[in-house]
Amino acid sequence: MKILTRGIYLVVFCLPLYLVRFNIFNIPTTVLELMIYMLFLVWLIKGFDFKEFRKTIKENRLLFVAVFLILLGVSLATLHSWNPRLSAGIWKAWFVDPVLFFLVFVSIIKSSKEIKNIFYSLVFSGFFVAVVSLTYLFLGRFNSEGRLQGFYNSPNYLAMYLAPILIIVLGYYFFASGLKTRPKTTSQNIFIVFNCLFLILAILFTKSFGAWIGILGAVGFGLILWSFKEKKKKTAIIIIVLLAILCVSIYFIKFNSLQGKLSINSRVEIWQRALDAVIMYPVIGIGPGTFEDFFPQYPLWGVPQPHNLYLAFLLQTGVFGFIGFILILIWFFKTGIKNQNLEITNIILMSVMVYVLIHGLVDTTYWKNDLSVMFWIFVGLMVILKESNYLKIEN
Repeated sequence: MKILTRGIYLVVFCLPLYLVRFNIFNIPTTVLELMIYMLFLVWLIKGFDFKEFRKTIKENRLLFVAVFLILLGVSLATLHSWNPRLSAGIWKAWFVDPVLFFLVFVSIIKSSKEIKNIFYSLVFSGFFVAVVSLTYLFLGRFNSEGRLQGFYNSPNYLAMYLAPILIIVLGYYFFASGLKTRPKTTSQNIFIVFNCLFLILAILFTKSFGAWIGILGAVGFGLILWSFKEKKKKTAIIIIVLLAILCVSIYFIKFNSLQGKLSINSRVEIWQRALDAVIMYPVIGIGPGTFEDFFPQYPLWGVPQPHNLYLAFLLQTGVFGFIGFILILIWFFKTGIKNQNLEITNIILMSVMVYVLIHGLVDTTYWKNDLSVMFWIFVGLMVILKESNYLKIEN
């Protein structure tokens, strides 16, 4: 099974390689997609165990019902699309491929060491992306709005990839290692400090307001759960008050600026048009990726997505997909809370999902190749933790 576990680590580390695109027999694909297909094929030949797979489905029935509903919804929307080639590409890359990886993931990853290695793979991937992005920063290579985007197509894309990894790094350092027991070696301490610094700097220069609100919400959520776990309710109350003050302060600073007002006004217009589209296509929705066609050309940029995670699911996967997405969230947090009274790994995973949901209020934190796979990695880790009744990350 080593080839499969190492293949999974490699896919996790190489999530940004979806940006390397080409055609095979006139069918668009990416390096990341081919890696997932090769891994899935090897799994079918060497690693597939029908009894174990059936057991996993049985123990997580609600989750797999939700997966079925999402795939059903996005498939119907794709068939209904007025741009079937574009929608089929998104159906394949953002739904089918991540679910294939998810199936391999929950079948192969089992031990605490393997779970820790998944986190390491994500952390080192984020470190690499942050370092490369900061190279763009030092060279003065920004987008037209003066925001850092590195080798991504948008500053928001860069922020949405790095933010969950920053939360994992913070969670691992402060919780998995213990608040009093820091990583033992000097090299570990140096790497963690520099990793946090690089991630924070890269996200800061993306100027993504949604990312920082999401990070604050996630960190606050994690600290509150940890406080209740450690029976420190006063600490939890202090954290809630401080976070509320900080968020309100950031809100007034951001939206009293001209750029902030333009940003929120444009999003309100986009959300209104998205709601109009939902009313027009309430059941099946529109084809994935066709919102830009539905929305008239914006004066300064196109609008490929409705800048809201929930509207994106409702509009582009229809009612079935949206219900499936909500069921996954219910299963995820219910499972996380139940897993051995809020152990550390569950707190980290739930905090990351909170980030996805908060930032998802103003951006589509699923609707991209790397983000969709990352989402299913977090769901898969929760499945594994449930089956193993919590595996503690060891330093």
